[in-house]
Amino acid sequence: MSRGGVDFEGIGARYSTYKANAALVSAVATAKGWEDDGKDAVVGKAVTLTGDAEAGFGSDGDPLLGKVLQYEDDGYMSVQDAGYTEFDGVSGSLPDVGAYLVVDGSGAVKASAGATGPAKAVSVDEDNLKVMVLIC
Repeated sequence: MSRGGVDFEGIGARYSTYKANAALVSAVATAKGWEDDGKDAVVGKAVTLTGDAEAGFGSDGDPLLGKVLQYEDDGYMSVQDAGYTEFDGVSGSLPDVGAYLVVDGSGAVKASAGATGPAKAVSVDEDNLKVMVLIC
């Protein structure tokens, strides 16, 4: 997201491999169609830790781990779990700049009610309903 000539996307990005939990695997299978492998149903979505080296959509209010970048047929996925990244899946109203973010349990981010966490909104695009997030 470029705002006023400033573009944070990808700065400090780190990518890690996680096993997709059963609910995330099911979301891919449900979205699978005749000419669609279903992977687009999870790519770009917000995930949290759900088990040992495992990630998924989690429950509403769980800490944000990162964003799914690639889902593989073997049930593993690449997750950006640090740095700046943009989410266009925002649950409820857009968060304020500086708000801590969590997952909503459906692949979107939302403002944390507890005001803590590893992810913070650094730029909010109200026109396109997107938020730039710094994941620490």
